[in-house]
Amino acid sequence: MLEGSPRTEQYKNSREKLLALEDEGKYVFHGSPNNIELLEPRQGYNFNEITGEQEKDGNPAVFATQYANLAIFRALINDKNIKEESSCRSGVDDAGLHFTASRNLLDYAKTITAKIYVLDKNSFSNFDHIQGRSEQPVTPLEVIEVTAEDLPENITVIE
Repeated sequence: MLEGSPRTEQYKNSREKLLALEDEGKYVFHGSPNNIELLEPRQGYNFNEITGEQEKDGNPAVFATQYANLAIFRALINDKNIKEESSCRSGVDDAGLHFTASRNLLDYAKTITAKIYVLDKNSFSNFDHIQGRSEQPVTPLEVIEVTAEDLPENITVIE
C-alpha cells in the first residue's frame, strides 16, 4: 500500500489486483466514477420492497464493501449519466454475489473509467452481508482504476 496521499494506479489487470487485496482480509472497497481525495459521510438509502420507496439507512456514513467485485460493479454500473430508463441491482445470498443490469448501463460502462478506493477495514464497523460503514471521513490507501473489462462475469442482463 502507498504511504501518504493516495495515488491513482493503473494495473494491467485491476480486478485480479483487487481480488488479491480482498483475499488479504485487511481492506474494504468503495467504487465510484468520481475522483475523491477524502471519502466523507453521506446519507445512505435502502429500497424498501414493500413500500417501493427509498428509506434512510441510519446515520450518514462512508460505505465500503469487503467484496472487490461489488465495488467494481457499483463504480461502473450506475445511472448517473444515463437519461433513458435503466435498472441495476446487486446483492449477496447463500449462492454468493449476484448482479443485474440493463443493456444500456452495460454499454455505457464500456465508455468510462471508474475508481476503486482501497480503505483500511479497521476504519469500518457494522458490517452487514455486503458492506460496512464509517461515520468518520476516510482517506484512501490506494486508488485503482477499473474499466468494463474488470466487471464480474456473472451479470444478468435485463432486456
